[in-house]
Amino acid sequence: MKLLTFSFGLAAALGAACAVSGNAEEHGRAEYTFKSGRVYHLLKSLPLDAASYQPETAALVTAGIPEKYGPEEWAAVVLTNEIHQHVGIYNVIGAKMGVRAREILEAPARAVNVTVETGCKPPVSCLIDGLQVALGSTFAQDLIHAPACETPRAAAVFEYGNRKIRLSLNPEAESQVAEWIAKAVQECGNLTPAYFERIEEYSYRVWATFDRNAIFKVETMP
Repeated sequence: MKLLTFSFGLAAALGAACAVSGNAEEHGRAEYTFKSGRVYHLLKSLPLDAASYQPETAALVTAGIPEKYGPEEWAAVVLTNEIHQHVGIYNVIGAKMGVRAREILEAPARAVNVTVETGCKPPVSCLIDGLQVALGSTFAQDLIHAPACETPRAAAVFEYGNRKIRLSLNPEAESQVAEWIAKAVQECGNLTPAYFERIEEYSYRVWATFDRNAIFKVETMP
């Protein structure tokens, strides 16, 4: 993939917030204040210099995306896509959703119980990888549950202590993602190498412009 030369222009996307994301200031995003942070067990820290990353990701570093959304989200998205072995739209959304849920619940890592509404079939189920990385809650720990569902959605219920919330991708963001995926299938074929390349292009746009404080509907559950 040539560095950020896709048709919609990541440079333009970085310069202006995506319509589905809204204005960050309007949604109250200020300095990153989540106190828990990510605890590394093998790394001392995750690199934040552009030279440590492949060109497409390095461009996000140069554009200030780690500072825009905070180091917790940056680490979650980077590690999710490394695990998933390609940069995917729902991978990124899942990582952003997991960070947002942990912020709201003020929960430590490896403590949130999650029931997803994605089902277990890609592409929507790719959101689960992002949740696992962002939360530290995994299938192996019996903290992630993915029951069968007839209508997969980018949504999940999160429980910690005596609090229970549901986060779902808002209609505007959901519609935009569906449009991008349909366009990739139409123009590149389904699950072809060209399809995955196009999806990566859209995924970088999601990473750069979807503000986690704006793209999710948050509901308090009984």
